[in-house]
Amino acid sequence: MLPFTGATMKKIFLFAFTLAAWSLMSGISPGQSPGAARSDQLRLVKGHVLTSTNLPSIRIRFDKRFKYVGSQKFILYDRAQVEQVFFVDADNEKRVERMYMIQFEGYLPNVDATYNYAVEKTIDLGGQTYIINTETIPNVQAALNQDPRSDSAHAGAFLAGKGFRFSESVMYQRFVRLVDQTKRNEFILVYIEETGTIAVPDKDRAMQELSTHALKGFTILK
Repeated sequence: MLPFTGATMKKIFLFAFTLAAWSLMSGISPGQSPGAARSDQLRLVKGHVLTSTNLPSIRIRFDKRFKYVGSQKFILYDRAQVEQVFFVDADNEKRVERMYMIQFEGYLPNVDATYNYAVEKTIDLGGQTYIINTETIPNVQAALNQDPRSDSAHAGAFLAGKGFRFSESVMYQRFVRLVDQTKRNEFILVYIEETGTIAVPDKDRAMQELSTHALKGFTILK
């Protein structure tokens, strides 16, 4: 996700980014069908395990309730190469109840830029430090309409093409870390859940419960 200026717009963009998951440097081909999938031997999905051999080298196992539904690659704003991978828990009508979106992103060689994040809260996962944030998106469609070129729009179009539909509002927790010393490549994991699944009126408590759900659904194997 490319950084930009303006606190309000940044918050909206982060909303859109995660919600879009509902509607690099190489990897699984666009529109890859579920099951075992690979491309250029950098990214492999087998069953509920995602393996990446570079930027970063990591293996993640997702809970069996989350089904791998496909992956895609694209160029973001003519500046960065992106690969997105989706694990979804949906009902029989393909309404998404919970999901994970994993994004591998890196600036193109001709782009002189680095990733720079304000660090407010972190967590250790698999021996690595991740920047985290949690938010509520009250209007998914409004967030998705912000920018048709965004990574969120790409994700939304991909999942809509698979027949998935989304609730009006959701909550998310986002984990992100830079994966090389040049700060030109990043790894992002986002957990998204319907707001109606967490029956806690207090926002702080709801966010704590969301974080608990997010961390229960995956395990970093290395």
